[in-house]
Amino acid sequence: MTLKPLTLAALLAAATSSPAMAQSVYGELGYSALSMKLSVPVIGLRASSNPAMVRGLVGLQITDDLALEALGAVNSGSSAYTNSNTGTRYSGKVDQLYGLYVAPKIGLGPVELFGRVGMARTKLSFQGLGSGEDKKLSYGGGLRLMPTSNLSLSVDYMNYLDSGGASVNGYSLSLGLRF
Repeated sequence: MTLKPLTLAALLAAATSSPAMAQSVYGELGYSALSMKLSVPVIGLRASSNPAMVRGLVGLQITDDLALEALGAVNSGSSAYTNSNTGTRYSGKVDQLYGLYVAPKIGLGPVELFGRVGMARTKLSFQGLGSGEDKKLSYGGGLRLMPTSNLSLSVDYMNYLDSGGASVNGYSLSLGLRF
């Protein structure tokens, strides 16, 4: 059995982190405003769109400063774009997105700064141009406010895809619960 580099990094970080606390599970539900771009310079094609998605996240707090997170998102709205070759208006959207992340954290009282690095599979489509799917490195970071021990409000910026002339990134606002 071979361990993937991301899994090995997560295990190493968990082993070398501060003393383990009682593990806890948390979940978030959020809205993401995205920027999606497609560029094929050979044919002079450039298209951009600003779709939205609904995103869910489940995390397992391994130590005080490290978590493992699974993220999934679906399209909640496409955005119109103009094909630079024809001037025709079309729509672009993220059909689905899911990923696994290692999330280091720094707690500052009721505020938490966090990062995420992992792999995400992103499926997107531009009406009139087709669709595509790719699995690539994904990363980001954000700020989480915790007004109570079980409730959180977070904002983050994520880069979900940057590959082969296609990119998807954006901001999310999420409401979370710790179990």
